[in-house]
Amino acid sequence: MRAAAMPATHDSVWKGTLMHPEYIEAMEGVSGLAGSPWLTSESTVLPTLDGAHEADVVIVGGGITGALVARRLSARGRHVVVLERRRMASGTTGHSTAKVTALHGTAWRGLLGAHPRDKMHAWALANLAAVDELSNTARVTGTTCGLRTLPAYLVAGDATSAQNFGEHIAALVSVGIPVSAVDSPDPFSNPAAELPRQVMIDPAAFVAGVLSSLGPIADLYEDTAVRSLEHTDDGWLAHCDGGSVRAPIAVMADHSPMHDTGGFFGRLFPYTHYVLEIAPRTALPDGMWLQVGGENLTLRPTSGQGGTWIASGQRVRVGSVDDEREIYTQLEESVTRMLGKVEVVRHWSTHDHETSDGLPFIGEAPLGRNLFLATGYAGWGMTKSVVAASIIADAVEGRSNAIAEIVSPSRLPGLNSLVPLAGENATVGREFITGHLTSTSKLAHSDSVAGQACTHLGCETKWNTAEGTVDCPCHGSRFGRDGSVIYGPASNDIEADA
Repeated sequence: MRAAAMPATHDSVWKGTLMHPEYIEAMEGVSGLAGSPWLTSESTVLPTLDGAHEADVVIVGGGITGALVARRLSARGRHVVVLERRRMASGTTGHSTAKVTALHGTAWRGLLGAHPRDKMHAWALANLAAVDELSNTARVTGTTCGLRTLPAYLVAGDATSAQNFGEHIAALVSVGIPVSAVDSPDPFSNPAAELPRQVMIDPAAFVAGVLSSLGPIADLYEDTAVRSLEHTDDGWLAHCDGGSVRAPIAVMADHSPMHDTGGFFGRLFPYTHYVLEIAPRTALPDGMWLQVGGENLTLRPTSGQGGTWIASGQRVRVGSVDDEREIYTQLEESVTRMLGKVEVVRHWSTHDHETSDGLPFIGEAPLGRNLFLATGYAGWGMTKSVVAASIIADAVEGRSNAIAEIVSPSRLPGLNSLVPLAGENATVGREFITGHLTSTSKLAHSDSVAGQACTHLGCETKWNTAEGTVDCPCHGSRFGRDGSVIYGPASNDIEADA
């Protein structure tokens, strides 16, 4: 039964304080403007949840996964409510480099070493199909998101990597990804594997287009932090600051599942990927380029040919370094070594989780009937989100899905994943102990809540010198300088000390 409250659509007017979608602040010592290029344009402001509501499905998280799940379920006649803590697509989705490809860097070689080939073949085909499905979704919804088809390349980064590069091609072919061996032009000039007809997009514009196409059967709310999900006799109750949503089915598309029935905070490893938008002085060969070895850079055009490019390559565990500005400096130095002097237009980072066996967690949560989740995309969420939406929508409708078992949140860790699982959790334990033994004054920051305990499990937080956020080095929660949650697993804000 639908609530009597006015549906919240893109035509609704919300009268309140506008929360800017970008949380990254400009800090001294970092080149270029601060923030993702996908979050610089004006976007429609949606209302904040107010009062008690009911729906068929409540979706926590307004990124690409939440949007695609909402699209599938609303198309099947389900009344969905999407709740976003900040602005739609302002989290990991809006900070993605948005390379929509099944290539996934060097991941396939590792997956073949940890999982049966037939299962990885099925997983690869699902990600290949996801590229076409995302493209079709953009066209069908009429979304203006810079959709562009171009090849993706895996390329050896140096002579050492070139010697063993055939092993990467063999892994890709083995799982069914139809790459061809090619010689790459300058500035790469090393063996490469080409995968044609991949896609790049503006991810925030894509999500906005998908959400605006949903129609009156979907209600959308921004600036609506879900503080808890309560299991009730008739389903799930999402508690928010200004109201609640009751639904028989809940979907956690919130990056780190807030109602953790499977100990996922210890099975998800938070990493930050640092990114620069650059203006090269010489033209680069068109395509999306993913290096193996060498500088380990990834490169894609921001939009069309002849403009700026997006370079990424530095991957760091959240909160693990003293001065994050050094990471941006190292990335700029890597780009310069490869391309020569470039102008840095802007900088930002994207925040994602990895798993010990290299596969995401998608499907019904352990011990959580009609509670679904999708997380652990390991930097390749553009295709994995499409697959996730299919798996979750099929599960909600009681349909079988051939991929569901492979990425089930209830799967047990294999022997190959025990070592990385133990190593990551040892890091958490070390950070927890070190934080509590360190003087609070050393961790504190004069104009933020840094140094106070994370509201998840009480680890001491630290100041991010490059982005003006307060980060938890244990499980990756991130907060604004005022203590407001940006990324979970924390769901409650840090209250500033008096």
